[in-house]
Amino acid sequence: MSVPLVAIPAIRELLASGESADTALTTFGEPSRLGLWSLEAATGRFLATAALVRLAGPLPNVDESVAAVFTCEPTLRTAWTGIAAARLKEIGKRRDAAELCRAIDQLGEASRRIREELPSASLRPTGHQALETALFGAAAEQAVVWPKLLRAIGATADLVEGRLGSHAAPPPSFDPLDPRRSWCSGRLLQLASTASTDGKPMFVLRGDYSRLATGEEVASDSRAQAVMRWVLYRPWIMLLAQVVFAQEAWEAEQISGGLSLELGDDQLASAYEPNRVDVTVTTPDGDEIVCGTLGDLLRRVLARLDVTLLARPEDVERLDERLSGVVHRLLEAGVWRFEPRAAGGRRPGYMIGEEFSTSCYRTFGSKYFYRRGSVLTAAIRQVAEQWARERLSAARRVAAMAEV
Repeated sequence: MSVPLVAIPAIRELLASGESADTALTTFGEPSRLGLWSLEAATGRFLATAALVRLAGPLPNVDESVAAVFTCEPTLRTAWTGIAAARLKEIGKRRDAAELCRAIDQLGEASRRIREELPSASLRPTGHQALETALFGAAAEQAVVWPKLLRAIGATADLVEGRLGSHAAPPPSFDPLDPRRSWCSGRLLQLASTASTDGKPMFVLRGDYSRLATGEEVASDSRAQAVMRWVLYRPWIMLLAQVVFAQEAWEAEQISGGLSLELGDDQLASAYEPNRVDVTVTTPDGDEIVCGTLGDLLRRVLARLDVTLLARPEDVERLDERLSGVVHRLLEAGVWRFEPRAAGGRRPGYMIGEEFSTSCYRTFGSKYFYRRGSVLTAAIRQVAEQWARERLSAARRVAAMAEV
């Protein structure tokens, strides 16, 4: 099957936003079969999957991620593995054992297939020059393309030759008033952003934390209900609001530990837009453990929910910086509050806003945020408790080794 050049923008859109209505993707049979995206038949929307995010992660940029998707198509893969075999044959003739081993390691599961093609391998043009130039910057048989081709084949080897790819069913559409449905396994979450989301994704958790649009507002809402509706409609706001809600609920138990969101001395000058919030967990035995940062906590919570961040690894590592704007908006709306003099000798930090706390138990908030949002509340607490146990166990191992 011939895959048209017009499919390239559609794959870029999937990698950027997680959704695309571009019918050019219908020309791709194999990437869909391998589970890189799914098709929601009722809307005709193609939805990126965690498998596509994992595929793109090790590759250096979006261009090579797009190229890797194309290598999944059987006709193109056959042509390009033939080129790879010819390149390996060249390396073998030069007796460059180190380079040969590196290439074979990078090819992974695909190396066996390529080894079988060595006897007939050649660097003849494949007949896909226009597509190859668009993807790699030159025809596949050109030497300059070899490193990119090697990475693309290697990145997809487990899916294709390793047969780890499998069809993925689309998640249900996002329903802001049903967190149990929205935060389901297999969902993607866009990276937190100040920019309003174009096209309003239907199946991916949107990344922007802008105020409610005109079509989202309800005229009969009180001020407290309007804030709660905004929290429910903006996934990053919802997630961080649930953190302080879980913190308050945990603290109310008094005898079973707790969760603190604290600021280090280096962050006090920017308390209303911090680049790092530290997470301290208190165990039922009273041990206070600084586990990591707010970004670390949220990554663990998302992993527990099986929700994947639609972001490159380097952006995921800088999640705390991204969260600074979200924290600012939460403080501005009164969902969070900053406590410069925390009780119990703790560092300054954050707690739930008093008015918002009350709103969580009123009719609207109780139904949608408290009860239906319990999937998030439970995940946050379970992750925090497990995290503290891991840290405490590691500290005890280090102490035991020091005594030996």
